Amino acid sequence: MMWLPLALFTLGAVVVAVHQFQYWRKYGQGAEKWVFLGCMITAWAIGILFIAGMKFPTPIRPLFPAWK
Repeated sequence: MMWLPLALFTLGAVVVAVHQFQYWRKYGQGAEKWVFLGCMITAWAIGILFIAGMKFPTPIRPLFPAWK
């Protein structure tokens, strides 16, 4: 059942990326479309990791023990 959220997220990311890539190709400068595509790939990869169950590490000791 984990494949459905991954597939839907990927499909949504691809649709947005294709639309924005075409927009930047038509109206933007040369590098803007590639910068956007790189940001979109990074956001997609992070989203996939979170959907797959990645969690941030939690501290085992207080970061600031004297701060109450």
